[in-house]
Amino acid sequence: MRLRNFSAPTMAEAMALVKAELGPDAVILNTEQVGQAVKITAALDRDAILTDPPTAATADPLELIARALEFHRVPAGLAERLTQLSSGFLLESPRQALAGALRIRFPGQPVVERQPERPLMLVGLPGAGKTATLAKLLARARMKEWQAVAVTCDLVKAGAVEQLGTYAKALQVPAYRAKDADMLRRAVALAPAGSLVLIDTVGSNPLETGDLDQLAELAAYVDAEMVLVMAAGGCVVESAELAQLYAEAGVERLVPTRIDAARRLGGILSACDAGKLRLAEFGVSPEIATGLESVTAERLADMLLRPVQAGGGASGDRTTGAVSRATGR
Repeated sequence: MRLRNFSAPTMAEAMALVKAELGPDAVILNTEQVGQAVKITAALDRDAILTDPPTAATADPLELIARALEFHRVPAGLAERLTQLSSGFLLESPRQALAGALRIRFPGQPVVERQPERPLMLVGLPGAGKTATLAKLLARARMKEWQAVAVTCDLVKAGAVEQLGTYAKALQVPAYRAKDADMLRRAVALAPAGSLVLIDTVGSNPLETGDLDQLAELAAYVDAEMVLVMAAGGCVVESAELAQLYAEAGVERLVPTRIDAARRLGGILSACDAGKLRLAEFGVSPEIATGLESVTAERLADMLLRPVQAGGGASGDRTTGAVSRATGR
């Protein structure tokens, strides 16, 4: 077996280099982000390809992965791509194989990994969990001993300002409310240099182009990055369409919430695929201090495989819902 390293600005370009150099039988051993480039380590074991037939040991993990993706109602095309990517990893564990595929297809970009250089504006449908997610991000920032500031633009929902104020007071974080763009800019300007600035917004309707236009203008006014907050367990098609609309408005990252209360996660994968969004955090419980987890491919693979490994089938209609009860909400 000979190992080769390939680097390119994007995953797609790196994979194209692998295929051009080693052909369709190349085995992907590792992927990593190196600065602004993607590095892939691949190999081609010609002897194994020519002489070794498939065995049950290699076929069974792929069957398990395919069943899991079907259980979660992952669209057929996406499920096929993930299964094919999984087959490129010479690993014994289905978890490791699926994690390798997810790492390529859905690279994570956690929010609280390093201090953001720009304010983060949480956007999404009404009731998606934006305010609670903001509080959880504040809690994680405080655990890292970062300075943080909270701003709410949601002056519509009853009790929204008071709710954020309660969270901010408990976490000893300054909190401001902004009824327009000028007030928002003043609030952001009050944040000490290097602070994590989190902005809560009123629930938006992406089917109304005016809502998304206003959000995009507001974000641009304070140079904020919009992060989509979306509840897990939604319809696959609906989730994909909504994510695509938010992506067209400038969203690049997604925080799925209520994962502990969702039996199927196909909607989240479909949303990321359709909108080309990076997963940021997982909302796994209502607890403010511990309710967010940074995204890892291994954790996502666990969530996807658990129902099938626990005895569920492709339909999963009678499954006990190991995913939904994983955190005991």
